[in-house]
Amino acid sequence: MRILFGWEFGAGLGHINRIKPIARALRERGAEIFLALQETERADAFWDPATGKLPDGYHLLPIPRWNMPSDPKARTVPTHSFADVMKLIGYGNEGGFAARLEAWRGLFTAVQPDLVIGDFSPTMNIAARGRIPSLTIGNGYTMPPGGQPMPPIRPWQDALEDFSKEHETHLLAIINKVLRLRGEAQLPYLSDAFHSDRSFPLTLSIVDPYAAHRKEKTVPPFNMPTNITPLPKDQRPADGVFFYMPHSHPLLKLAIDSLKQSGLPVLAYISGISSEAARANSTARFQISPTPLPFNEVMPKARLLVHHGGLSTAVAGTMAGTPQAILPWNLEHLVTAKRIETLGATRVLNNPAKELPGKALTQFFVRAARDDALLETAIGAAKSVELGSPEAGLKLIVDACFELAGKSPG
Repeated sequence: MRILFGWEFGAGLGHINRIKPIARALRERGAEIFLALQETERADAFWDPATGKLPDGYHLLPIPRWNMPSDPKARTVPTHSFADVMKLIGYGNEGGFAARLEAWRGLFTAVQPDLVIGDFSPTMNIAARGRIPSLTIGNGYTMPPGGQPMPPIRPWQDALEDFSKEHETHLLAIINKVLRLRGEAQLPYLSDAFHSDRSFPLTLSIVDPYAAHRKEKTVPPFNMPTNITPLPKDQRPADGVFFYMPHSHPLLKLAIDSLKQSGLPVLAYISGISSEAARANSTARFQISPTPLPFNEVMPKARLLVHHGGLSTAVAGTMAGTPQAILPWNLEHLVTAKRIETLGATRVLNNPAKELPGKALTQFFVRAARDDALLETAIGAAKSVELGSPEAGLKLIVDACFELAGKSPG
């Protein structure tokens, strides 16, 4: 059995952490795995450490990429639905969409897959419709409910702006024009581009931005942190802070400077920096680890978690019963942060320089790390996380793969 994984949009390890367990399980059952990844360098997660190459049975392919906007002003463009996001990256360009649709079809011809699996891959999903059995995975954010108009991405927004509805109408018209010229079936809703023959949203209700709109069943994520138990106040070192951000976060320097000025004891991990940089930027009370730190060990001991709003980090912090200060980097992080904030022990700082100018941010960190009532609220909120059975979720998806491909497990 030949299986093609496609990852078209988005960034970060979350996509790989969904793809890898499925690919491994399928490979163990004899499938040949083809990887078309938006971030090609992330294929190192599959490397054989002894050779620095992909193991036998894995193949890395180029992907029909979209040119993401590089202008910083693009971050200020309102995006209230996925139609707005797709418009921003160029989906409204008829020629651009048609070319990438054709490129995916070319990959299908070259690979001859028995099944394609898409993670945030709308163009691949459309290319596979009616041609190749297909399955879609993703988190709640990357899989708006299909078979209906796009709901708002922001769960605190009741209705879409008119411009979002206009974008959706326009994009669907462009897609269907291209499909009509090719003599292919029309796409009923734009949201259907994020789904396929079988769809598996891997999410938890507490962080699913579409929880109020989603009709299909969700699956317990198998890339969530586990074995995290809250510790009571007397088992947490006084004032302890755990800090985690990517090195490219635009608010990284502001956050680090404010925490260093606070005098609080901080244990930090900054993804993407070298061991030398970690040592050079550490102080006696701000210690940067050169390697990732196990969430189940560090988070339950902290009095405050400061981070960028990554899904697994936010969920881990909630499971640990630790108050959180979240400085979102993008819309997905903001949506996750706002969902966690409803539990009562999190402060979302979307524009900290404006919301807490001068020394106010430092003072906020100190108050939050010493707030006993906030800690008790966080510990109580830990009960709201129900991970379910990730193992059962993985088995469900793998079984569906063989069923769709019409094959028997090896």
